[in-house]
Amino acid sequence: MKYKHLFFDLDGTLWDIHRNAEITLQSMWKQFDCDPNLWEGFYKAYLHHNHRVWAMYRQGTMTKEELRTARFSRSMDDVGMNYSMELMEQFAAAFVDQCPRQPHLIPGALELLNHLSGKYIMHIITNGFKEVQGIKMEGSGLSPFFVHNINSEDVGVRKPNPEIFNYAFELAGTRADESLMIGDDWEADIIGAKNIGMDQVYLKLNNQRHNVHPTFTITSLIELKEIL
Repeated sequence: MKYKHLFFDLDGTLWDIHRNAEITLQSMWKQFDCDPNLWEGFYKAYLHHNHRVWAMYRQGTMTKEELRTARFSRSMDDVGMNYSMELMEQFAAAFVDQCPRQPHLIPGALELLNHLSGKYIMHIITNGFKEVQGIKMEGSGLSPFFVHNINSEDVGVRKPNPEIFNYAFELAGTRADESLMIGDDWEADIIGAKNIGMDQVYLKLNNQRHNVHPTFTITSLIELKEIL
C-alpha cells in the first residue's frame, strides 16, 4: 500500500460549507429582520465576495478580523442595504457562532471515512478559523476518524504555503511520498500538495478548468474508495 497517511481538507471537502452557510444565513436574515426582497441578491453577492476575501486571507493581504466582516459588508453594499457597524459586528459574530454548529457533510463523507478507518492514518489540514473547526468536527461526527487536526493558525502560515505541509508531516511522523492530500480547493490543497511533492486527490464539485493535472480527480467522495 503506497499511502499510509491521508490528509483531508475540512471545509468543502468533508464539511458542507456551502449548504451550512446558506442555511445559517437564511436563518440570520430573519433573525436580524433584513429585507426579504434583498435576500437573493445578498446571497449571490456573498458567494462572490466570500470566495475573494478567503483568497486574500490565504495570500496574507487581508486579516482574519477584516475577513469576518468584509464578506458581509461588501455583499450588503452590493444590494444597497443600510447597516451600522454595530449591526455588522453582531451579524459577523452570529455567523461564526451559528454556522459551525450546522451538521451537514458532503455526500458520502461518513461512508467513506468508515471504509477507510483502520486502513489509513487520517488527519485534517485546514485554513479555517481555529476556534470553530473543532465545533464543526464534533457536531458533524467527524472527530473520531482523525488523529490530528492541523490548523493554519497554529502553524502561522496557510495552505498552499509548504511550511504547513512540512509541519503536518513532522507532526504525523510521515513523508510526502507516503501521504495523500484530498481537497476541493485548487490552489490551497492541490497546488500546495503538488509543490511539496505530495500526491493529490482533487474533489471537483464544479466546472472549473485548470492547466495542471492532479494525481487523481474525483467528482464525489465515494470515488476515493476506488483509488484507495
